[in-house]
Parts: sequence; C-alpha cells; structure tokens
Amino acid sequence: MEKAQFHTLVVLQVKVLYCLFAALGLSVIAVLDLIESTNVYAAVAAGFSVLLLLYAVYLLMRGHKRASPYPEWALVFLLCLFTLFGMQQSDQATHWIYFVPGYVYFLFPFHVATYVALVYSTALFLLIVQEYDSYFRLQILFTYAACYLFAVMYAMLNERNNRGLIEIINTDPVTQVYNEYQLQLDLNKEMTRADRQSSELILVGVAIPPRWHTLKAEDYEQRLSFFGKKLKRCLRKYDTCYRLNSDNFIILMPHSSSDDAERLQEDLLDDLAGSERFEGLTQVKVVQDVYLPEDDIPSMIKRIQEVLSNVQ
Repeated sequence: MEKAQFHTLVVLQVKVLYCLFAALGLSVIAVLDLIESTNVYAAVAAGFSVLLLLYAVYLLMRGHKRASPYPEWALVFLLCLFTLFGMQQSDQATHWIYFVPGYVYFLFPFHVATYVALVYSTALFLLIVQEYDSYFRLQILFTYAACYLFAVMYAMLNERNNRGLIEIINTDPVTQVYNEYQLQLDLNKEMTRADRQSSELILVGVAIPPRWHTLKAEDYEQRLSFFGKKLKRCLRKYDTCYRLNSDNFIILMPHSSSDDAERLQEDLLDDLAGSERFEGLTQVKVVQDVYLPEDDIPSMIKRIQEVLSNVQ
C-alpha cells in the first residue's frame, strides 16, 4: 500500500470511529430522553444515532475511495435545523447545541467547518437572546462558547498535524523533495490558477548523470540526497521540486517566464560545477517546458520525460 493511500485509510478510520462514538453518545441521550418521557426528542436522538451508524458502515464499504459529501451535509443540515427549531419548542433540545461544533469540525475540512459553525453560532445567539432570560442565557452561551472553543482548538491542531503528515508522506525520504504523487496534486492546482489568471507556468526537468544508475544502492542514494539539497538551494520561495518515479526531477515554477527558468538552470549548473564531492555532476541535463491550455498532467510529465531521455 502506498503511503498516500495509507494516510487516506487512517483519516477514514478516524472518521468512522468518531461516527460510532457519536452514535453511541446519541443513543445514551435517546435513553435519557425516553426515561424523562420526552418521546419526540428520544426518537430524534435515536434517528441521528442510526444515521451515523449507517454512514460509518457506508464509509467502511467505500474503503479508500472518496465518499460523497452529500450525506455529511444532509446530517449537519438536519442537526442544525432540529436544534434551532427545537429550542423554540422545548428546553430539552438545548443540550443538542453543544454537540454541533465538534460534529461540524470533525466531518468537514477546517475552512468549510469554520463558515458553517459561524453561521450556525450567529443564528443560535440571536435565538437565545430572544427566547431566554438573562440567567439561562448566560449559562447556555458560556457552555456553548466553551464547547465551540474546544472544537476549534482541536480542529486547528488536527489540521496542523494533518498538513505535517501529508508533507511527510508525500516527501521523498532520500532527497527530501516532494514525490510524483504530490506533483500531480500541485500541478492540477497550478494549471487551474494559470488558466484563471492567464499567467505562465514553467516546468523544469532535471536528469541525474546516467552513470549514477549503475551504482550500488547506498552510493546511489547518497548522490540523490546530495543532488536534492543542491536543487533546493536554487529554488525561489514559490518554486517546488519533485522527484519522479523515474528518478528524474521536475521543478514547478508558477508565475514565471523562460528567463526565470534560464536563470535557475544557470544557478544550478554553476553550483554543481563548483562541487567536487561526486563525479559526473557536469553531466546533469536540464530542460524546460511551458504549460499550454490543452495540456493535461500526464501529457506534461510524459513530454518532459521524453525530452530528458532524448538529451541523455
């Protein structure tokens, strides 16, 4: 299993576990509501519990395949609708509002969940101000604010850790530059941006010396590690370097021109020529390619690979 697929599987397992724990918590709420003879709210809690259980099963059946976001949006919409309208009918629905922030931040990406939570919190605040007296108003708002802040802090930490994990997973362990999987993700974004802003997108292909391929594994990896450091030293702040599965390298240069690519090529070759640590550094081949509107990701990578093969 590839590292990227393993990461997707871990994220899926976390979401499934949360759905199961949330379903268990809602089933407890349903039992408590049933004991207090509030049958309507007990039925609603049991209904949400069953929906979460079914969604967890659905995620497990999908496996590593991307699941549709519509069930999540439907669940969140129904939960928000129930809490906002339920509080106007009975105080029994009040304890449901504390469940919403964590539920939203766990199901959606951080930036999406933030917008949803802010809209919901605004509507909830206006409702509480109108429907409750000052004593209960302060209690509810204080408890909700504590739950909301806890959910936000947890989501921020989770987002930060997730980004760090993605960066580690999609980074080549030998050269410490990104791998081909990450190139496909980033290239898709940059191609869209180039089309939208009508800006140039340059790709620079770099081929290592051919004689390195005949070396032993340990010597080969030492040279690749050294070469990766040299490449990273020549990059600008918004340039990114990737190691392909063929052991060629591609440098992604957004908002750049051919002159920028030429300067990068000169800097790289000058830096390599001044190093005497490994032999063959003067045999490094560098080519550049310009993104065209009719290009797609596989065709661009294949075109650079073919050019590098021809110049060797």
